[in-house]
Amino acid sequence: MKKTAMRFLSLALLAAICLTGCGKTASSVSQQATSQPTTATEKTKIVFWTNQRHDMEYLEAKIKEFNDTNDKNIEVTCEIMTDNYDNNLELSYQSNQAPDVFRAKSEIVPYIKKDMIIPIDEFLTEEDKARFGDTLGIQNINMYEDKLYSLPAFGNNFRLIYNKDVFAAAGLDPEAPPTTMEEVREYAKIITEKLSNQGVYGFAMNLKGAYSSMYRSVDEVARLSDMFYYDYKEGKYNFNEYAKVVQNFADIYADGSFFPGAESLDIDPLRTQFALGKIGMYMSGYWEVAVYNSQFPTEQEWAACQLPTYDGVVDGVNTMNSAGRSYVISNQCKNPEAAWELIKFLTSDDYMVGYQAGGYGNIVVPSVAKIAKPSEIYGSSFFTLSDTDSIEPLAPEMAGLTIEGKTFYEEYAAVIFGEADLNDVTERVTKTYNDALEAAISSGSMQPILK
Repeated sequence: MKKTAMRFLSLALLAAICLTGCGKTASSVSQQATSQPTTATEKTKIVFWTNQRHDMEYLEAKIKEFNDTNDKNIEVTCEIMTDNYDNNLELSYQSNQAPDVFRAKSEIVPYIKKDMIIPIDEFLTEEDKARFGDTLGIQNINMYEDKLYSLPAFGNNFRLIYNKDVFAAAGLDPEAPPTTMEEVREYAKIITEKLSNQGVYGFAMNLKGAYSSMYRSVDEVARLSDMFYYDYKEGKYNFNEYAKVVQNFADIYADGSFFPGAESLDIDPLRTQFALGKIGMYMSGYWEVAVYNSQFPTEQEWAACQLPTYDGVVDGVNTMNSAGRSYVISNQCKNPEAAWELIKFLTSDDYMVGYQAGGYGNIVVPSVAKIAKPSEIYGSSFFTLSDTDSIEPLAPEMAGLTIEGKTFYEEYAAVIFGEADLNDVTERVTKTYNDALEAAISSGSMQPILK
């Protein structure tokens, strides 16, 4: 059942599938409770944590439905948060108050190595395995060392998001978005030169957090251009080609085409400015659909298209982020059978079909995708799956490789700001990451990641 990567869904399914959103304000559905053994008259209480906010309305209604209708006497308390999610998880484990079930924001391997979650193999039936098919058993994504830890449900692909009204105001064709990074630079410069006196700028990145910004932009442009920083054939890091894509973004910044304050700009303030018509383009994932239909409603006419590539040639793939994993069971859970009932509900046909229809996410389970209807929510059609959308194996640093000091995202963010030399950074991070990888493989703490 092991696989290193899986090309997403067949083209026959693509017409039946659409994509959507991840969003904004954190909220608590109810006060936190702890899982406790129950008597015959007590409810089995399950605490569930998620860092997703864009689907809050749907999730709240469904959790209430589960609490009202399940025949196992289970009561779920749901906590929705995004700020310091991983830190809060760590603290909850230290105080022996971990949630019973939580959404795996990070990849599963770090949770496994910290002994935070348990395998789910014992709960899966043969019918379950047939239902999920090839989306199960993907190395380091939902399987680790021959054990399953999570089920696939939804995936998010990445696109260039642009404001058609801003394009038109700058004299650009709203139906002809850029297809190369050099065109992105040119369009951003035109928008900024013509509209900055109105507070409108060509491009934006939420560089308050280098990883948050760059994984959805620099990484994905590099992947689609076959210039990714990790060589899956050689099993080594090579940042030489990736650095060229970083330079593209540095050029746009140097032109003065970034929305001001990129160094301290977070994603929600970026969305606010985009919704107000102050940003021409940025790069992000399917969750933006729900963002602009609920949390940041806008009168601007916006669209999304395939990400540009370095030179206009599509040689690579576009990652289906989070596609192979969803929810996990804590090793502190006292009632894993009840926790499994919740996971079954959250990955049921009914839940997933409604989730996609509501514009919250894109189903990646082929058997469910066949019966689901495309979302009619505005923006979903921009994220329709293409044959370049793929579930990819994790690069080593996402699969548990520990790096001392600054991450390459932090190093390259300094390059974008003009504060560091591209060649020096590239040489340094290539050595740092390969040295760490070789040491991890030699010690047996990590297996080579190849495809």
